[in-house]
Amino acid sequence: MTGTIDFKYDDTNDIVIAVPRWTIASEEDCEAWYGQWVAQLSKYGRKVDCVVVLDAFHVDARIASAWGEYRAKLNTGYFRHSFRVHADPTVKLFIQTSGVRFNAATGEAPTVEDAIAGILAARTKAGS
Repeated sequence: MTGTIDFKYDDTNDIVIAVPRWTIASEEDCEAWYGQWVAQLSKYGRKVDCVVVLDAFHVDARIASAWGEYRAKLNTGYFRHSFRVHADPTVKLFIQTSGVRFNAATGEAPTVEDAIAGILAARTKAGS
């Protein structure tokens, strides 16, 4: 099943807010999910800061390892600072695992506002 990702650009803070509506259950899903991200984020011509709202996002355990690789490729290729919001416990575990395996971002926040504050703090810390 192909899902969708709703993207919104917060121009005040220069942050992309993404809401993926997916259940990742196959390698084909991973490819389609990744392709949607790339199609949107490549338009910026640079790495972006991103908040990912995961209320309607799920990963089947049988595909978690492959999805983790796609997620890491997305994080290292397209994100500068990123935070995830509202991940279910299974997705949180898979995010943490791919973070460790592939050195991908794992930041979490309880709300979009907290995620934005986290990104602004990360920019300050990085001097950007």
